[in-house]
Amino acid sequence: MRTVFILCALVTLLYPVSCCDTETEFLKDDKCCKKCGPGKRMLMDDNCEDPRCQDCQNGEYQSGYTRDTKCERQPSCDPNLHFMQQNEPSKTKLSRCQCEPGYYCTQDDDCNTCTKHTVCKPGQRVVKKGSSVSDTVCGACEHGTFSTNDSSDTCRKWTECESGYVQNTPGSSTSDQTCVAGTPIYRVFIGVGVFVIIVAVVVFVFIKKRKSGCYKLPKKTIEVLTQGEIDDVEKAYRPLYQQPQEDIDNSAPVSPTLSNLTDNGNFVAQEDGKPTITPTTESNSFS
Repeated sequence: MRTVFILCALVTLLYPVSCCDTETEFLKDDKCCKKCGPGKRMLMDDNCEDPRCQDCQNGEYQSGYTRDTKCERQPSCDPNLHFMQQNEPSKTKLSRCQCEPGYYCTQDDDCNTCTKHTVCKPGQRVVKKGSSVSDTVCGACEHGTFSTNDSSDTCRKWTECESGYVQNTPGSSTSDQTCVAGTPIYRVFIGVGVFVIIVAVVVFVFIKKRKSGCYKLPKKTIEVLTQGEIDDVEKAYRPLYQQPQEDIDNSAPVSPTLSNLTDNGNFVAQEDGKPTITPTTESNSFS
């Protein structure tokens, strides 16, 4: 009988505790009193069945039922630090700050700072776009492709030279290759330039020598200038640079033979020719 009384006493004492809902109620004076709901705070708990509650102010929140008289403050999202401004933050849950486009924050630091997304340079492409919580991932363009702008989504292939065209400038990771018809134009310019210089030098030498009265332009040189046979220029001009040679008689004296002796055996002397006659003025004399 005594044991039954003790059990009944324990049930009476424990009943008020077990009847309270731990989420929405709290025990006061052996009574289960109501809490204020999410987004509110308690002003006074003078009425256990109907407490006086007040909404949290802007920038504050209360995520669950509470008997606290203060709400929690929302984090400050400063636009000067590249955070997006919170126009109407929630009063019933925590509103985390978000970075503006082009910036990201990590969840490890509860998004307290914003970091600028990595910019993929020319010669790279975007492998994975950045988000508000992750950075951009870049990758280099493969051989045979290129990109010219920042943060290109793809790398374009080099232009392929069609039949009859040759490569003018090679391609790289930041530029396309270019093609031209036949021989590259810069080689044509070089060939024309060399030919013009050679012609100018030949004409200059000719004019200079002609003014000094040394020679006339040989016919062979004229053919070289018109036909472009550069190898024959030197041959055409080679006799022009040689000095005139005097004819020197290196023959030995003639030995006396029967053909150059007289009948008396004397040496035949060479006739010097007629003597020089000096003209004089005739005078008329009358005796």
